[in-house]
Amino acid sequence: MLALCDCNNFFVSCERLYRPELRCRPVVVLSSNDGCVVSRSDEVKAMGIPMGQPYFQIQGLLRKKGVVVCSGSLVMYKEISEKVMRLLSRFTGEMEEYSIDEAFFSLPAAAKDPLEYVSGIRATIERWIGIPVSIGVAATKTLSKLATDMAKKDASGVRQITGGNARDMLDATEVRDIWGIGRKTAEQLNRHGIFNAGHFVDRDPVWVKKRFTVRGLMTQLELKGQPCMPIAAETAAPKSIQVSRTWGNVLESLGDVSLAMIDNVVKAARQLRQNHLAAGGVSVFLRYGYRHHGECGYITTDIYFDSPAQSDSELIGAVKSSIDKIYRPGLGYTQGGVTLRDFSDARFRQRELFSEDASERRSKLERFSRAADEINGYFGRRAIFPASLAVKDKKWRPNRKRLPENI
Repeated sequence: MLALCDCNNFFVSCERLYRPELRCRPVVVLSSNDGCVVSRSDEVKAMGIPMGQPYFQIQGLLRKKGVVVCSGSLVMYKEISEKVMRLLSRFTGEMEEYSIDEAFFSLPAAAKDPLEYVSGIRATIERWIGIPVSIGVAATKTLSKLATDMAKKDASGVRQITGGNARDMLDATEVRDIWGIGRKTAEQLNRHGIFNAGHFVDRDPVWVKKRFTVRGLMTQLELKGQPCMPIAAETAAPKSIQVSRTWGNVLESLGDVSLAMIDNVVKAARQLRQNHLAAGGVSVFLRYGYRHHGECGYITTDIYFDSPAQSDSELIGAVKSSIDKIYRPGLGYTQGGVTLRDFSDARFRQRELFSEDASERRSKLERFSRAADEINGYFGRRAIFPASLAVKDKKWRPNRKRLPENI
């Protein structure tokens, strides 16, 4: 049997964990730069406020309804997510972290009563960490996702789909709510008279594959209880790593733009080393203006290394030199990003045959960067950082006016 553990209203739950006074109040969490709603408490959902709603459109309504508005704090959310995942891994030998707040896991053979077992997991997570979760149990990933959605509406917070109750649950699920079926696919299915999961399961598999490819057929088989998507115990190495930010202020000077891009590349380099990779190239872009103002443009460039790079020093130097070349005075820059690509395994690299000194220098820089990562992992993410970023006025930081001290 498989199960899916989903943290309830995760970002809101994280805010309530550190601010207990919010537990009985309606709460929303906003995206970067306080742009739109990315998490809602159950009270806010009952008001009919949708996910992704731009904040400026509902600011007055939220104030009228007494909703507490919080700026998102992704660093805090990731730290709490890691705690939840570590605790959950103690209950299973096979687990796949599907997102920051969801994880698939297998139930051990010793779990004679699946519902009782996952109820114990749910209680332990809430007692030890303080985050409420819902857990669905079924034979496949797709069914366990469906069971979890139903568990959120149950006071027990757990639900199991078995052969005895599967049909009723499928008939009660609209096709748009099936995991793996998007809005356009749901509209196509509706045009063919398929409105719920039960209708979809009853269709001829040949017809499903012809119109919705192998992916659609796999979804149908999973709904029938036939596993097609095993748990991915090991996360595949990324093909590229991108860090981009819409800045909290319009940046005009070369110095401010360079610092903002250095901040991006430091974050990307940390992810690169966590995956034991080295980058053969970097793509850099700057955006000036805003799309909704009608005046927007992009400037891009690519950088290639003679030998794959991993250290902060090499990556920062390359990105900084590229910014010096593509920067155009007089433009108001609103976003920038870097993409590390062309990866190779940093643990098994051939040394440079005709440049021994360069190889040794690169090795020293990489050891220093990895040591800094370890220190930051123990003392906090910004215990060690480039001296150039030690400025008081970080104009590129996103607007977060709804942090606790501002409320």
